[in-house]
Amino acid sequence: MEVSEIQGIVLQAMGNINSTRRPKERLDMSATAPIFGPGSRLDSLGLVALLIEIEEALQDAGHDVTLSDARAMSQSQSPFRDVPSLVTFIASLMAEAR
Repeated sequence: MEVSEIQGIVLQAMGNINSTRRPKERLDMSATAPIFGPGSRLDSLGLVALLIEIEEALQDAGHDVTLSDARAMSQSQSPFRDVPSLVTFIASLMAEAR
């Protein structure tokens, strides 16, 4: 799967999450948007919902990826901090699974 496809899945999942949120609580929708941490409107429960949404979309595309594991949590910089970090993390997990 190409990086642009992964980015599309992440942004689509963010859009799906936004559809359930009030306008002032919606996530920024861009290729460089923050996801979790400073500058984001997402709390830990929202992050879990987003990760599940992404995992399900990846599974629908034929890729079984688990995003919230001990490896993700142990990194010095969270792979969930912004869209580019998350896309890179997903691509690395998919490369390892090959």
